[in-house]
Amino acid sequence: GTSGTGKADIALTWTPDGKIVYQSNAGGNNIWITGADGTNAKQLTANGRINLLPEASPDGRSIVFLSYRTGVPHLWRMNIDGTNQQQIVNSASGESSARFSPDGRWLVFRTALGRWTLWKMPADGSGEPVQITDKYSRSPEFSPDGKLLAYFSREDNSPWRITVAPFEGNEPVKTFDIPALPNPALRWTPDGRAIAYVDTRGGVSNIVAQPLDGGKPKQLTDFTQERIFSFDYSRDGKQLALSRGTINNDVVLISNFK
Repeated sequence: GTSGTGKADIALTWTPDGKIVYQSNAGGNNIWITGADGTNAKQLTANGRINLLPEASPDGRSIVFLSYRTGVPHLWRMNIDGTNQQQIVNSASGESSARFSPDGRWLVFRTALGRWTLWKMPADGSGEPVQITDKYSRSPEFSPDGKLLAYFSREDNSPWRITVAPFEGNEPVKTFDIPALPNPALRWTPDGRAIAYVDTRGGVSNIVAQPLDGGKPKQLTDFTQERIFSFDYSRDGKQLALSRGTINNDVVLISNFK
């Protein structure tokens, strides 16, 4: 869908009509939209600050994203064509990683600074955010039927795990161990029977699905090179979009350091 060296096209999400919204550092750190085949790419934000982590609404009319344009990371909403950009949350610690419920009525997000916890609020902005977890939590994802919420969580310095809890009530009903957490991407499989995440070993990433019934995790992809930075299932469950690539870092020698 996209190509080029020296740039990063990541944090992707599908729209209901089959387009892909993503974050790119091409010409700055902004939100873009493209056809699934890479045609008609359009930049939606042009603010000098960082704009990232887009989430398309279930009705395809709007996008919620994270922006640093006020100096603190806050959630903003815009129309699908990039117009009418407005800040929708203004918590003291900032926000991140927003997800719509399947019916479009709710937004769930995590705090951006300090101790990460999950919060929910009406997607239309009609109510104040309400905290729903008290442990370290990130990457919330609604099940396809909207009844369950999956997310990464941990106790202070313990390893990260996948936690599954009812959206109404929020007491965990299942937890699953994972190898590590090199990547925040987390998605439910389209049938709602498993939770997919990125497993990176030896610098190579693949997508693994943890069955909800507690069965053995199943590897869904079979890549032998490169890393996966984000992924998402299309709304009809028939396609899988991935952001893949390599990370190159320069080694710098500073001489005569004082």
